[in-house]
Amino acid sequence: MPEKVPGTPDWALEHYGNAQKRGFLGRNVLKIEFLGRSMFVHRAANRHFLRLERLFEARAPEYSAAVAAGELDDWSYENRNVRGSGLKSNHAFGIAIDINALANPLGTAGDMPEAVVRQWEAEGGEWGGDWDRPDPMHFETHLTPAQIRHRYRADGAPRDWYLDKLVGG
Repeated sequence: MPEKVPGTPDWALEHYGNAQKRGFLGRNVLKIEFLGRSMFVHRAANRHFLRLERLFEARAPEYSAAVAAGELDDWSYENRNVRGSGLKSNHAFGIAIDINALANPLGTAGDMPEAVVRQWEAEGGEWGGDWDRPDPMHFETHLTPAQIRHRYRADGAPRDWYLDKLVGG
């Protein structure tokens, strides 16, 4: 049987559960503070999104501060389909967030810090700005819950072995 492709609805269903199932939200989605915003993500993915916040703060502190002080234009969990399809969005699984939407509208290049984006991708994340129809506000995890627990502490800090791997140690 072929392996499901990370980021697809079938993959998300397998690893994060059925977003349509009664009680999914209450059992699986939790609130985190992310760059001064309340975001709602799958509890099994929260460490990876906390890591993304750390990347923003470390590699783009001015951008992070501007997001925290700016418009409330950030989104996370929403039980909806991908625009124009019958397939569930990764937002419905709690494994996608949108950051600084007004400066990064769908179909544009946006202004996301390159250093953050490339490190996020190197650590198993997906960025919508690289898509055929760019969505530069969009970040999603392509890691399974087991991979996330293995790589990151509860606060989003990389475990020592993974940090050594990231810095080439």
